Amino acid sequence: MKKIPSDLEILKVIYNEYLDTFRSYATEEPDRIARIRVPIDIHEVAEEVGVDEDMIFGRLYYHFNKKYSYRDENGERITFFTSLKFEGMSVNFPLVASVLADLEKEDQKYKLTLSLSVAALSISIIAIALAFFG
Repeated sequence: MKKIPSDLEILKVIYNEYLDTFRSYATEEPDRIARIRVPIDIHEVAEEVGVDEDMIFGRLYYHFNKKYSYRDENGERITFFTSLKFEGMSVNFPLVASVLADLEKEDQKYKLTLSLSVAALSISIIAIALAFFG
């Protein structure tokens, strides 16, 4: 079975692939409706993470939207991902960056905790070994 990509892996691909597109928004003659909405190629993202494009679409539309979309102070829904006729498939790029930053921080905490646990376990094993054989 192929490895299923994590939210972190998918968002890293989207961020890295579309950062330049986000930055290149032209206010004089815009190529999209809003700067924050960046069109993405589902096929390209799917290929990069090694899964079927329906899997990426489903993750973005059903999972990410439910988990990361929110209502602003005016009650309007701010969506993570949209699939509209006039806009195409696009992500709220600043929201992608924010979620990615949180997931990376969470990943760092997990790795640090795991490393400290492994170090503590190693020290305990050495101490037990020295107590019995030292």
